[in-house]
Amino acid sequence: MTIASPATRADRSIGLILPAYNEASRIDRTLRSISAYERERGVDWPVIVANDGSSDDTCSVSESLAAELGLRLEVVSYPHRGKALTVRDAMLHAASRYDADYLMMLDADDEITVDQLDHVAWSSDPRTIYIGRRVAEANGKVGTRATPVRRVMSAGMRLASAVLLGLRFPDTQCGFKLFPRSLVPELFGQQRSAGWVFDAELLVIANRVSRMPVVEVPVTWTPRGQSRVTTWAALTSALAILDVAARYRAGRYRQIETRPSVAVAMARVDDPGASAG
Repeated sequence: MTIASPATRADRSIGLILPAYNEASRIDRTLRSISAYERERGVDWPVIVANDGSSDDTCSVSESLAAELGLRLEVVSYPHRGKALTVRDAMLHAASRYDADYLMMLDADDEITVDQLDHVAWSSDPRTIYIGRRVAEANGKVGTRATPVRRVMSAGMRLASAVLLGLRFPDTQCGFKLFPRSLVPELFGQQRSAGWVFDAELLVIANRVSRMPVVEVPVTWTPRGQSRVTTWAALTSALAILDVAARYRAGRYRQIETRPSVAVAMARVDDPGASAG
């Protein structure tokens, strides 16, 4: 794999997807960070707040702050169904609406800051997916060590992903990921997981089925507020990963077309039982 030089970073445009559920108290900081980053780098990237049926002022706070900061922001609202389906539908929406080179999933709580994009080792292969890997220290920043419970849950997910799915990435669940926009329709159009394992499912489709390269990006993580990952979520994820494994073994995922002619018009979910919001 050939790595592009840092000087080519400015050539890549990115659309930022922020899944948000009742983030009125935390999204202010995230949007300010994005605004400062864009201003310092001289870019004007679209920001999509994917509202997962919030019952607080997430939408109005986002819109008011975007107007104040001059952010190119769109709020897309869906019924409350969880992060997985919200990210899926927002990605499909953005792929059909914007012409960015990449679409980035970034959690709305600013626990992983957007400026860590500066340390992506860009590949010359346009099919490459970039995923964050949370570490204790990276590029002069010191992160927070996860709690023992989270470490056990992460270890379990890592083991299950390796054994059942053949994934060798130690942090499949990190909320910092970039996908080539032209491939988003076929990739997210195959997503069936509605829970925490959706990241692993996407990596199976991209890396195991379609042989798309994946580059890990060391990032630091600083929690801001109480975690929403529960023990119950861990238990349901264990069952969900078995479902992904069964689909994979049965050949239910199709290889993604990676020619430049891939049409963004394919931005739809091809499961008759699924809703695009």
